Amino acid sequence: MSGFTSRIFRKLIPRVAEEDSFEFYLKRSQFKRGDYRVASDILSAFLVNPEHKAAIINDLNKAIAALTTKVVSFGLDHEFQSYFKRLNINSECYQKLIFQIKDLSQLDHSDILKIKEYLDQISQTIIELRRNKNVIGTSLHLTMVTRRILDYIHRAKELLDLKSDIDNIDKWQELIVDYASFQSTQNSLRKYLNAHVDLLALEVVEHTSQKGEEYVASNAKEYNKFFRKGLLGGAIIAVFALFKILIDAHLSITLPRAFLYSLNYASCFLLVKFLGGTIATKQPAMTASTIIKHIDKDDDLRLDAIQDIIILLRKVARSQFISLIGNFLMAFSVSCLIAFILSLGFTDNPVSIKKSNYLIQQVFPFSGGGIFYAAIAGVFLALSGFISGYFDNRVIASNLPYRIKHHRPLSKITSKKMRDKISNYIEKSLGVIAGNVSLGFFLGSAFLLSYFLPLSIDIRHIAFSSANVGYAIINNAFSVSTILLALVSVLIIGFVNFTVSFSITFTLALKSRGITLKDLGQLIKLSINDIIRNPLDYLIIRKNQSLESNSNNY
Repeated sequence: MSGFTSRIFRKLIPRVAEEDSFEFYLKRSQFKRGDYRVASDILSAFLVNPEHKAAIINDLNKAIAALTTKVVSFGLDHEFQSYFKRLNINSECYQKLIFQIKDLSQLDHSDILKIKEYLDQISQTIIELRRNKNVIGTSLHLTMVTRRILDYIHRAKELLDLKSDIDNIDKWQELIVDYASFQSTQNSLRKYLNAHVDLLALEVVEHTSQKGEEYVASNAKEYNKFFRKGLLGGAIIAVFALFKILIDAHLSITLPRAFLYSLNYASCFLLVKFLGGTIATKQPAMTASTIIKHIDKDDDLRLDAIQDIIILLRKVARSQFISLIGNFLMAFSVSCLIAFILSLGFTDNPVSIKKSNYLIQQVFPFSGGGIFYAAIAGVFLALSGFISGYFDNRVIASNLPYRIKHHRPLSKITSKKMRDKISNYIEKSLGVIAGNVSLGFFLGSAFLLSYFLPLSIDIRHIAFSSANVGYAIINNAFSVSTILLALVSVLIIGFVNFTVSFSITFTLALKSRGITLKDLGQLIKLSINDIIRNPLDYLIIRKNQSLESNSNNY
């Protein structure tokens, strides 16, 4: 908040540089970014004058000292030292840098090289820290601070290069152009908000990408395993789809019905997870972040990196496809079996002819609103993925498992073994529970939004929709064309579920790493060409896949 208000204040009352300072002359000259001629004129006027040159060198030393001192203070902070210790990162370079910058005015070329060497070592400790966010957790503060340290290191090295060759006009021009760029945006509220949105996005998707690794099949064995897990998930969903029909048949009061719908969805998702099944539509929110994680924006997406990403795209697509088919086939088959048993008359059949007509009609893309409602479900699927990643991250970032293991009041009533079990369960399952429960309540309560918005709100989920079609066709005499149209509509619902959920997560993951779709132009072009040339590779695993033969597993 303080950064926001300070920018507003500076917009109203801009800061004024001191007279006779280099910054003062630069601003007075109306220097614009890229205007090298004006930059050269100002430099000539300053560097020729001995007093001005001495003042510049003095300011340069102060700037280097300020930047390096900030870097060292961050690195020696107790919180950072604890991170380094947990990750077994050598942080002696921070202390070495302290002794190297005592008297910057007396530095020679070898001393400057030594300082830059220590700055490089410090940069590596920060990069290693950021790479291990899934071990120590992340937060807005940690992400913002580590970015700031890397910026300070980059600036300090530029100033050290300038100090070693103070009369080099080209280096001065680069520095002045960077300064002009900074000046043009330093009070920008939009840039400030975007930067913090990026940080928030990074915190949310960091653990989502880690979870996404579990949803990528790298070989035939894993591919078949995903299919079996999809079948199990579909079978469980078919049972809970019947529970939803029963709730609908026996309860008409809006709020209690929404609560029971939500409880039914949440219980279904949790049961599928803990029994080892898979719900295909939950995968896109995880795998989108995983794809972004493997995109190297700093290397301008070199061809070898792009090939690796295309291989990953193939794996993600076919993993998603086979899980979705497993859900679809088993949810439809089991619901048909249950509906047939109910039709034998052992108990009252909750699926009347009127209800079966409704179930079959609601999956149609346009007349039943299937596409629009599937898109709404896709939004909720993405949101639940973010919630799951957020809670996973907070567990690690707050060091919650360790705190539970050493909780004094708890140690008086439980054994160490029990505390270890509790902490391990929370570490592995809290995000899963939060994500599935939130998704259950999103889907179960979505129709309540219709009371507040000027349009009808509902959801369509491929597995539940395929189960509903199964219950419908057994309890009513539909034509073959109607049944086929309903099944195709269900697959369209699944495609929309996937596309919307994936797109939202992919966009947020891009933003969290400062990447734009424009940066991915080459990747998008090559991936489209690959899909056209090798469409089956995005659906099934084939024996002869030369591009993937030497790739590493993700």
